[in-house]
Amino acid sequence: MINPHIKCHVTKCKYNDQAHHCSLNDITVGNSCPSPCEKRDTECDSFEECC
Repeated sequence: MINPHIKCHVTKCKYNDQAHHCSLNDITVGNSCPSPCEKRDTECDSFEECC
């Protein structure tokens, strides 16, 4: 089932429906460094610093 609230532009992912939607019920977002402070430090395009 497509989740219209989770948008994805990673077209090589098997959960991407090729219309920029994810078919998972939820997702896991990682980070590229121990203390991310900028979007580029995460794997999340929606990241905003809270600290």
